Amino acid sequence: MRQRAVDIFILSGFLGSGKSTLLKQLLQVEKRNERKIGVLMNELGEVSVDSSIIPNDTPLKEMLNGCICCTIQGELSLQLTSLLEEHDLDAIYIEATGVAHPLEVIDACTHPLLAGKVEIKAVITVINAIQWHEGKMSIKLRKLMKKQAEYADLVLINKTDQVNESVIEMVKKNVQEVNQWARILPVMYANIDPSMLYSSENRSTNRFLPQEVHDDSHIHKHLHLRTITVPMDRPIDRVQFVQLLKKMNRHLFRAKGFIQLKETPGIFLFNYSYGEPMFERCEKHYEPILVFIGDDELERSKIEKELFEMQNIGIGK
Repeated sequence: MRQRAVDIFILSGFLGSGKSTLLKQLLQVEKRNERKIGVLMNELGEVSVDSSIIPNDTPLKEMLNGCICCTIQGELSLQLTSLLEEHDLDAIYIEATGVAHPLEVIDACTHPLLAGKVEIKAVITVINAIQWHEGKMSIKLRKLMKKQAEYADLVLINKTDQVNESVIEMVKKNVQEVNQWARILPVMYANIDPSMLYSSENRSTNRFLPQEVHDDSHIHKHLHLRTITVPMDRPIDRVQFVQLLKKMNRHLFRAKGFIQLKETPGIFLFNYSYGEPMFERCEKHYEPILVFIGDDELERSKIEKELFEMQNIGIGK
């Protein structure tokens, strides 16, 4: 039986930014470190092209002719489950299509049925320096590029050999305005120091870097986007639960799970997005559990405490 969750690394970035080049290099590093790796790739076309870079001995799942953030988001959860069931892995790399929103990819990776099985270690976004600087695209796509940078833990300003230093500094400043928490690195050929993905001291701390590196190399200890999973042993009051969600609304992006309600028997599939809670009765029985996705202001201890109190109101009286 698996003793620990499988690491998940999400590679994000607009079309042509260099994600596949980065993935190829990271897989080489993982092989040298003798880690067992799986890959999940998503392409918009009907034929896979980028998958040709994946070594034959690397478990691979492909999702074609669709975007993770819309038409096949549910399939991502299923493909992750398949990788976990079919292979004993240390990590899974997800290369999202260039028009995917990182938050939606994270959403798909945090399906309640995957709780405890995977742990999102980082969102790595690759930016094409000249593409970002010139902005020769629609307002909608420009906004998407900014979102890809906003939700990243590490932003690589790639292809710096194609622009001068002033452009690099300007792009870096722009990215810092979009995301003040991420570590931002100007790179060529998507080349990064492999140590950024590992901490030999503690792999579960959500760090990119070992503690012994120089101070200017550190990034924040926790993910910019935080996911909190809470098992739910007893039913809770629906009204109180919704009030709790409203209190967290400023820092809460998504919540979901399987829960029991005091008002009516059974298991309910719960979803919360854009401030709207939805409860749908399940035909099958699932283990009650809740998953919260938000910024790093979400406090696990506070959420757990309030949910525990909700479950125990009236017990023992």
